[in-house]
Amino acid sequence: MNSPGPFSLLRASCILALTMLAAACAQEPAKPFDAQVSVVEAAPGGRAITLHADGVMGSGGTICTAVERAEAVESPTSVTVRVVLRYICPDASDVKIETGADQAVPITLKEPLGRRKVLDQEGQEIQVCPSTSGSFIETMRQCREARR
Repeated sequence: MNSPGPFSLLRASCILALTMLAAACAQEPAKPFDAQVSVVEAAPGGRAITLHADGVMGSGGTICTAVERAEAVESPTSVTVRVVLRYICPDASDVKIETGADQAVPITLKEPLGRRKVLDQEGQEIQVCPSTSGSFIETMRQCREARR
């Protein structure tokens, strides 16, 4: 029986080390998750709506989530919406636990929203605010005042 030579052992050790390094460096991509849609902004005419989902902010102030997909299922009495996000910050320690990053997701409905309710995946009603010519903050301020 022949024993392996020094170059064979060195080659095998290098292959093993590279394999282990590659396995350690490979990270499983973050799984997508359902985001909480906090409010819906409806443009005049009612077909264009913007879903405002709660994303995640990194410690440096960067948004650590990206929109994977958004969908709206329309019925005669309601529109059920869903926003799916994915973590995109490369360093998991950079992600803050709390939310705080508004993810504005535009959707065009087949029919105007009209008097239909907007629901989340669990069937909970989501507040709808008419869009204003100002910023999102101004839209929300006017929406709160109109509800009083």
